[in-house]
Amino acid sequence: MADNPTRLSLPDVRAAIKRVQTEGERLVGRLRHDTEALVARSRRQGVSELLRTTRRVQADIRDRAERVLHDLDTRRAQISATLEKQVGGLVETFSRRLNLPSRAEVQDLGKRLAGLEKRVDRLAMARNVPTRDEVADLRRRIAELADRLVAERDESG
Repeated sequence: MADNPTRLSLPDVRAAIKRVQTEGERLVGRLRHDTEALVARSRRQGVSELLRTTRRVQADIRDRAERVLHDLDTRRAQISATLEKQVGGLVETFSRRLNLPSRAEVQDLGKRLAGLEKRVDRLAMARNVPTRDEVADLRRRIAELADRLVAERDESG
């Protein structure tokens, strides 16, 4: 898992914090040294150079912070993409095991159902088409006739 670029490990975080701490100590040491050198010069020139150094340090810190934020945002996006991919795989596995229809299958069935409904509507509009009650009555009569035929065969047979 340590090879996974989207995962931050505790040692990586600690190392990054140690690097930031070391860099900060180096900057503070440099500022202290520069300040001592400036004090030796004229005050006006020293203050002016101190302000320039402060502005450079401020800009440097801002740039580094922006890079860190960009890196964190990139890692967040990578982690989100990885999680979405893994969750999608799990959902697909469970769907297959539960024998659930896919989205495409449900959409296909919906289209087929809509087509059948249109055909039924067209048939209902046509003349001389029996109603549902008439069809049910006809089926009942056919079943009765079939029962009589079977009974007559049994009696004669």
